Amino acid sequence: MDLHKPHILFLMSDTGGGHRAAARAIEAALQITHPDSFTTELVDMWKDYTPAPLNNMPAFYTRWINTHPASYGAQFQVNDRLFQSAAFGRWFSEQSYGRIKHLYGEHPADVYVCVHSVFVRPAVHALRKLALKKPFLTVVTDYAWPVSLWYDPQVDRCLVPVEPAYERGLTLGMTPGQMILTGPVVHPRFVNLQLSKEEARNQLGWDQDARIALLVGGGEGMGPVVDTAQYIDNSVYVGQLAVVAGRNTALRVQLKSMSWRHKVHIYGFVDNMEVFLRAADVLITKAGPATITEAATIGIPMILNGAIEAQETVNAAYVVQNGAGLYVTEPPRVARELTDLAFSETRLHELAEGAKRLAQPAAIWNIAEEIWKFCDRK
Repeated sequence: MDLHKPHILFLMSDTGGGHRAAARAIEAALQITHPDSFTTELVDMWKDYTPAPLNNMPAFYTRWINTHPASYGAQFQVNDRLFQSAAFGRWFSEQSYGRIKHLYGEHPADVYVCVHSVFVRPAVHALRKLALKKPFLTVVTDYAWPVSLWYDPQVDRCLVPVEPAYERGLTLGMTPGQMILTGPVVHPRFVNLQLSKEEARNQLGWDQDARIALLVGGGEGMGPVVDTAQYIDNSVYVGQLAVVAGRNTALRVQLKSMSWRHKVHIYGFVDNMEVFLRAADVLITKAGPATITEAATIGIPMILNGAIEAQETVNAAYVVQNGAGLYVTEPPRVARELTDLAFSETRLHELAEGAKRLAQPAAIWNIAEEIWKFCDRK
């Protein structure tokens, strides 16, 4: 009997919280569907396999987004155009070949899964050049309009989240047989949550009869969290506010030191976001793909108060087009829209239903099973 457990290597990076979270979500789903039948490993590609100073990208990324969002959006658009050129993609891959070759020597695996766009092309290029007959899959963690780097015809499978992402792949040379519309990655705990709003509020110590808006700055506490919270607190909003500052300790300290007219719950990083989303009535957050997916899975209305230009503005438009939320970026207007929603049970219900329509609860199981197909091949 062959007792070998397939080893899955996830290529990711801690540039934002979404890539590691995606890998962990897939790992959790596989553990539920195929318990103790495999091993996994995560490699931070920016940190471990790019030259200085680019290897500092995980530490630099959040500061770049917060302080120079326009320049980040500009480089996103430039790279999207550049990598539509096959010649440029080959050049980039060749420049990375030496380091990626070391990756495969240092981290041998049975299946390679890439959850970061920048490393799809150099990683699959090196794998084929080395004649390593191992499957390579891409799980697209962008949402409505993924950057062109995600799409490489050399991959065995490219798993995409929504229809526009699938259509974009076709325009960039992918074949229908390579791409699978699985739905977006979300951790199984969001899908399997068996908790009423009353129970969620009891867990968090929130008032049962209050209207509560949840303001989230992502895992790194990005965006105009303080201004937005202040405008809401000074508005005629008839409710309470919960603010999650993430790993941004300075933000959390600042929020806790402020005086508030209304009741405000302030948190740092939390690892039970599904409970917060179940307990709240409205989510206010930037248009990151992971947060949108989590909110849709829970079925909570969204006010998207920010988006990285080009990379996330399309996500915001997608949410609005599907009736799942609003897109307003100025803190005073966010406060006004929240107040209007607080007085309209009908509008809240409509947006909640729109969010539920966006949800794809089977997605994480689809993704896990597509990966397992390659693990299970003899």
